[in-house]
Amino acid sequence: MKFKKLMGCLLPVVVLLMIFSPVAYGDLYWESVVTSGGVPEGLPKGLPEQVKQQMMAQFKDKRETVKNYLTSYGSRIDTKEDITIILFDDMTLYQLDPSTMTYVKIKISEMEESMGPLAKEMSEDATVTATGETKTINGFKCEKYILTVMGVENVQWLSRDVTGYNEYEKISKKNMRDAPKFKKMGLSGDLSGKGFPVKTMSSVMGMTTTTTLQKIEKTSLSKDLFKVPAGYVQKPLNLPIHK
Repeated sequence: MKFKKLMGCLLPVVVLLMIFSPVAYGDLYWESVVTSGGVPEGLPKGLPEQVKQQMMAQFKDKRETVKNYLTSYGSRIDTKEDITIILFDDMTLYQLDPSTMTYVKIKISEMEESMGPLAKEMSEDATVTATGETKTINGFKCEKYILTVMGVENVQWLSRDVTGYNEYEKISKKNMRDAPKFKKMGLSGDLSGKGFPVKTMSSVMGMTTTTTLQKIEKTSLSKDLFKVPAGYVQKPLNLPIHK
């Protein structure tokens, strides 16, 4: 399950990396509601009922509020289960588990290398398609795009009307200059300038996940938010993750 959790966070982390980079603009804080659920597809026939029920439990419907923090030197995402911090100066990711007060640390360059052929496949397959559709979501006028990675379609409703979008976009453009190796993944370069993600939807193996922006504000964030708290113990991360 640790492998599944790590792979589950890879795409949003990569997207964050390609959007956010150090630059002296205002701090942002936003909250999104994430709902997920569905029925797993392609389960092997003849599975013992107990095993089947355990697997089905992983696909139970969930709803939670996710907190996001962005400043010139890092980003942070808080969910019910874990906290993900990315520091931009050395492109290092920390994933914290508050329930056990442990964390793993990984250099983004090591993550990309450990993905092996998967990174190349993402690079070759990632495409963004404009649909021309528009809709107002939670008061924001949005345009619909389809982000396709490794054959999986992700619906992206993007808006330029959100609070702090100028800061968001300046950071994106700065990153295109300073981190060209992430531009080759094909995501940020194609999404840059199109808007802030107000609503996103994706389906993988029968599980549908929807993320909807609830509120966003410009604020001043404490540097303590981007530090591993005292008392947390580092644990090893088994790489390569593609094996």
